[in-house]
Amino acid sequence: MPDEGFLRRWARRKAEAAAGIEPAPVAETPAHACADAAAAPPAAPPAPVPPPTMDDVARLTGDSDFSAFVARGVDAAVRRTALKKLFADPHFNTMDRLDVYIDDYTKPSPVSDAMLASLAHAKRALRRAVEAMDADDNPDAARADDADDTDNTDNTT
Repeated sequence: MPDEGFLRRWARRKAEAAAGIEPAPVAETPAHACADAAAAPPAAPPAPVPPPTMDDVARLTGDSDFSAFVARGVDAAVRRTALKKLFADPHFNTMDRLDVYIDDYTKPSPVSDAMLASLAHAKRALRRAVEAMDADDNPDAARADDADDTDNTDNTT
């Protein structure tokens, strides 16, 4: 049976379970392990744990395990009170600065002089780069601009 697929094995085991037939032991399991398991008495089911109460909520601290208070079957008031106690911890009241609405955007923040100077420098550097590219693309226009600059000089001496 090792060559049967998953669905065939599932269907066979489902039919065996419906007929009350115990499934065959897995080939990797030694035979003595199955005999030991069959000889051991069945374990008693664990006793049901009672759901937490308001007294349990009163004993909670910040380091407590709150998972029992959010499990199924817990009274809604007990769950709500436990969660209020959990989120009252200052750890959960720390701003992470990821909220986009926490700043007051009605107050303008002026641009500093250093930032303005760097922006002006970048503007001049980019203008020179663009002019150099234009001069490379159209050398005749660059010579004409140079000629216009020499004609506009004031030679009234």
